[in-house]
Amino acid sequence: MSDGIQSRSILAGYDPAVLGEGSVLIVGAGALGQNIAQSLALSGVGTLHLVDFDVFEAHNATRSPFFPTADEFERHSGLKAPQVAERCAAIATASRPDMRASATMIQRLGDRPIAAADVVISAVDSVTARAWLSERSRLHGKPMVEGGFAGSLFNFSTFSAASGRVCYRCHNPFRESAASCTRYALAAEAENIVPAIQTAAAVLGGYMAEQCIGLLHGKLPSDDVRYYGDIRRATVSKARLQVNPHCPGHHDNLPVLTQVDVRDWAGSAADLATAVANRVGRGVIRLAEPFHITYSCTGCSRFCAVMATESAWLVDSRCVDCGGPWQLSDAKMPSSVAELRVPDDLVGESPLAVAPMAVLGATEGASFVFEGTAGLGLIVLTDQPVEATAPGEDGRQCSGPPQVIPDRRP
Repeated sequence: MSDGIQSRSILAGYDPAVLGEGSVLIVGAGALGQNIAQSLALSGVGTLHLVDFDVFEAHNATRSPFFPTADEFERHSGLKAPQVAERCAAIATASRPDMRASATMIQRLGDRPIAAADVVISAVDSVTARAWLSERSRLHGKPMVEGGFAGSLFNFSTFSAASGRVCYRCHNPFRESAASCTRYALAAEAENIVPAIQTAAAVLGGYMAEQCIGLLHGKLPSDDVRYYGDIRRATVSKARLQVNPHCPGHHDNLPVLTQVDVRDWAGSAADLATAVANRVGRGVIRLAEPFHITYSCTGCSRFCAVMATESAWLVDSRCVDCGGPWQLSDAKMPSSVAELRVPDDLVGESPLAVAPMAVLGATEGASFVFEGTAGLGLIVLTDQPVEATAPGEDGRQCSGPPQVIPDRRP
């Protein structure tokens, strides 16, 4: 890249050195995520981590700047995240671009990608993923830019990293929605919902990218405000967001109480409870997302034996008789868990105690809110040797296992 490639950006007020050192997590690589990623890569942001478990379909072509060629589709098995990351690597203007891709659900990566990012961007249809991102971003002190669109209408907000400020869940307290863009598109078509269009995705992507760039420069452009726009009427309005005192989400940054080495146990949830109790004593673990034991099929309303996190359930919330993955249960009521008393709820032969820790979301890189004898803070799971850690000492692990896209620029 020539020395003068950033000359116009500098005149516009951008600092290429700041942007080149910036790290942005983009969750969702559909129309909106692609337009955001394209703008950030061209603007010189150094590190982009794209997360999306979905695949491209033919109807995506009209609103996907990085829609794959036949060869690209075969190379990436149609997956959005590596395709978008590869194209971003090709157009990046940062001197040392680091483009990463994770073709999975963000919840399955734990908190490491959030802890490693300077800014988190939510570009997903799933209300569940937005709620999860909102809570985890605030816990780790990361700002989040969030937006959505339908037809010519769009809206977006920037949420501060500071404790006590308004969060996404203050005005969106509910969690559940379809997790897959494919399932969402089918449901939208059935309900005659106006589909997304490229012009709206491009405009909204530009707004959200600029919010992100401001945050990387140490500015909080438009926090506590939601903007509403219509590209066909060329209008934008705004509404001030207020903290909801009854918000179910987390509102404060929390210190890391301790780390727990996932290699310390055989792999059951009971082993997790023992490891936590040994390091921080008795208390309550608040799961990163609800854990469903039994839940009703969205096709026939019969109960399913789930034993999985909410996000895993929502990928396809149907029983086997309705074409889904979940076996039927004799349960008469739904059963979910959001908190666990350590060690009381994870002893003996209870279903939770013998469940693999991974089904609770307890994988390397994850963290849980813990409140007990050691105070209120985060317990971080790691696969690295853990030294004795005093409560409040920040020992979180920020490296991650995403696919790294090589720099093939001339």
